[in-house]
Amino acid sequence: MGIHLRGKSNSIKDLLVRIARREHLEVSEGDSTPFSIYASAWLERKKATLARSTYGDYRSIWNRYVLPHFGNRPLCRVTRVDVEEFLGSLPAISAKRKNNIMVPLKCLFNDANRRGEIDESPSENIRRLKEIKPFIDPFSFPEMKLFLGHVDPHYGAYFRTAFLTGMRPNEMIALKWSNVDFGMRCITVREGRVLGIEGPPKTMSSYRDIDMLDPLFEALWDHRQEPRAGATYVFPGKSGRPLEVNNLRKRVWYPAIAAAGLRRRTMYQTRHTFASLMLGHGEDPLWVARMLGHTSLDMIFKHYGKFIRNRSRKDGGRFLEGLREAEASANGKS
Repeated sequence: MGIHLRGKSNSIKDLLVRIARREHLEVSEGDSTPFSIYASAWLERKKATLARSTYGDYRSIWNRYVLPHFGNRPLCRVTRVDVEEFLGSLPAISAKRKNNIMVPLKCLFNDANRRGEIDESPSENIRRLKEIKPFIDPFSFPEMKLFLGHVDPHYGAYFRTAFLTGMRPNEMIALKWSNVDFGMRCITVREGRVLGIEGPPKTMSSYRDIDMLDPLFEALWDHRQEPRAGATYVFPGKSGRPLEVNNLRKRVWYPAIAAAGLRRRTMYQTRHTFASLMLGHGEDPLWVARMLGHTSLDMIFKHYGKFIRNRSRKDGGRFLEGLREAEASANGKS
């Protein structure tokens, strides 16, 4: 009898707690879990499967955009119109960033639908915003030399390596000497650093070995002997700690651009410069794709097609040359 009463008492207590919570959150009896509670629980469930940097980005999206907008309204009452209003309320940020913000939100609604919390996802038919194609504005050889001549010497090896490998900034700042093989003349990309958190690349193709061309080999070999070279990281900051991309861009990249009198460009143009100069000088597009970490030529032709050497003349040029040579040979025999 005592056990039965104790169980009944606990059930009543649980019911009172649920009622109190619903009254506090202004949720009626017929409503489901409040959005904020479900969203927070969803993110914690995903923590074990997300990369640390991705989890950090999702948490930032939750705290800055999602939770302030949807708050404690019942999850089941969020409509497509509500989601469209949320998308429209985002500040003046790029379409790409808005699409990235929508990714975890759509995942949350799909998860809630699978678990029976909602009948259908209110974000189901909301399309991605059209993203502006990245502006490719590579450096010429003279501009590259001019920039390297004006950049803070502490970061000279960093930017020389960026121009000669096409590595992404997050890969550069995470590069360790253990992944630089002077014997095999290659750099192994195995991790990146985003928002101060290191982890594996987000795509399998980003795992790659980059050939060290002679100028790069010499630059890194000389850099290895200098006191400014770190014991662990190849390109530490002046404090000895790993670099931070935003600070590097603001305090080193843009001042060097201005000092050199060059057109203002984004720091990502070092990657575009590598690709465009290699393709422009006739290097194999497949090799360039492999150096950049692309699995196919699609991205190469999409972004750098105009720089490919053979694309500078009309297609069929080589065929016409062969045809003319064959005709000339035939006429000579006749």
